[in-house]
Amino acid sequence: MSDARDPLRARLALATGRSAGRLSKALGKGSGSMIGGRLALRVDPGVLRAVAGERRSVLVTGTNGKSTVTALVAAAISPGGDVVSNTTGANMTDGIVTALSGDRTSGLAALEVDEVYLEPVARGTRPRAVVVLNSSREYTRGVSLKSTLEHWRRTAAALPSDCVAIVNVDDPLVTWAFETAPRVVGVTGGLYWRGDALVCPACGSIQEFTAESWSCPGCGRERPTPDWTVVPDGDGWAVEHDGRRTRVEVTVPGRTGPVGGAFALAAADALGVDVAAAAERVSAVADVDGRYAPQRLGDHVARLLMLKNPAGWAEAIDVSVSTGRPLVLAVDPFGPKDTATMWEAPFERLAGQRVGVTGGRTADAVAILEAAGVHPVEAPDIASALRTQPPGEVMVACNYPAFRRISKQFRGGTP
Repeated sequence: MSDARDPLRARLALATGRSAGRLSKALGKGSGSMIGGRLALRVDPGVLRAVAGERRSVLVTGTNGKSTVTALVAAAISPGGDVVSNTTGANMTDGIVTALSGDRTSGLAALEVDEVYLEPVARGTRPRAVVVLNSSREYTRGVSLKSTLEHWRRTAAALPSDCVAIVNVDDPLVTWAFETAPRVVGVTGGLYWRGDALVCPACGSIQEFTAESWSCPGCGRERPTPDWTVVPDGDGWAVEHDGRRTRVEVTVPGRTGPVGGAFALAAADALGVDVAAAAERVSAVADVDGRYAPQRLGDHVARLLMLKNPAGWAEAIDVSVSTGRPLVLAVDPFGPKDTATMWEAPFERLAGQRVGVTGGRTADAVAILEAAGVHPVEAPDIASALRTQPPGEVMVACNYPAFRRISKQFRGGTP
């Protein structure tokens, strides 16, 4: 590998990448994290192995929730030492090269990985744990779900023998893809959207679901017994593992936050970090790139959610229903399929409720809500949309461009 065979080439690659990154940032073309890593890989395709070194790494992948869970994992493993993470969200191989090359001393890494880049990142980092959250169709790039699952299955089979795959046992697609891993640990990760998991990836039969489980009548596969289970605990949540119960305090409302905490605690345990200490660090995570952190606007407190497919919209609806917090939608133009994903989401769960709607695709969102029996209220901006709801905390469900626009407004103090 490049770090052993030709360290000079690796150093040249990294120097080239740093120069390109600085130039990109100076010209206002972005943070430079992507172009820097891309050029470094051009000079030395094995540079990822060089910058990964002997770190103990946790990779986090899945269609939804990667950024949030990566932040929780980084916090959870931090009692074990300094942690490097790709906090900018640059989750392809080039962005990960940049993140690791910017911190050559930390002994631990928590890395968000795009679903289709898991194999080269796993090969380059030789992780101690891979966290797999869920799997559903990827609308923004047209990536085939079937090819992603096959890619994962090949990657799982090639993981190092000391690596543990921490998987969502409630997702039969994830369970199938990672049953080839050398060691598998199961987490009750939930499955808010079952539309993409109806057909068994192993035999093609229609799978059967109950409230808590799934099974395939064709090949006999069924939901494995989880090793880490999220359970109610008084007015909050806890994670059970090996007969122990650990309370998890997270700022993310609903069951989404404690589920992410369960994955993070499982990752910490895989790296030998004390679970109680990991839970304490997880409780300190208040914000993930503008997501979830409360933003006060007058009598309202807004929490932003960024969504990109039916699974994400279904999760946001579940958070609203399960917590009783009202929902506001912010939808901006995002290509020809920018609202297609919303038609499949179960907005009928909000039937009869008033939902504020704002953004450049307001008319589309209004049509979707009306078809589901929801009462939409159009608003010219996010502040006006929040005022369609009673004072208090409001969940703001955004597609990608609306999330970027509104989170930037919040950071600048201009709602």
